[in-house]
Amino acid sequence: MKPKLRDYLTIIFALLVIFICGCGVGFLIGEKEGRQETETPTAIGSEHDSDTWEKQTMESLGSRLELSDQQREKILGEIQATSLEITSNKKTAIEDYYRVILALHDRLIPHLEPDQREKIKKDRNKLQRTINLRFK
Repeated sequence: MKPKLRDYLTIIFALLVIFICGCGVGFLIGEKEGRQETETPTAIGSEHDSDTWEKQTMESLGSRLELSDQQREKILGEIQATSLEITSNKKTAIEDYYRVILALHDRLIPHLEPDQREKIKKDRNKLQRTINLRFK
């Protein structure tokens, strides 16, 4: 006996009901256990991001440690110095990352066919131009 369209529709409807029930149960369990917020460090990519990181860090420390005004001033200076260091280290790390990829391209070339070599040389040249523009 061959399945009819009605049989296929019944199966699809049953799967849809199972999916909706699963979503509902997951939602209810999530509400019952409560959502837990975790503190995650914010990546620093621009001056705006570093300002945000500094503010979030200061707010977090201030609320958890109940800092006095004098402590806030001293700690804010430390946070700003750390933010500058992180930004500097990030720039250096990105430049090192690009240079390692360039070295990888150089190591791959001997293992490739001539047409593949041309493609990777184009990619390497493009990456080199990006490095030159971004870091010099």
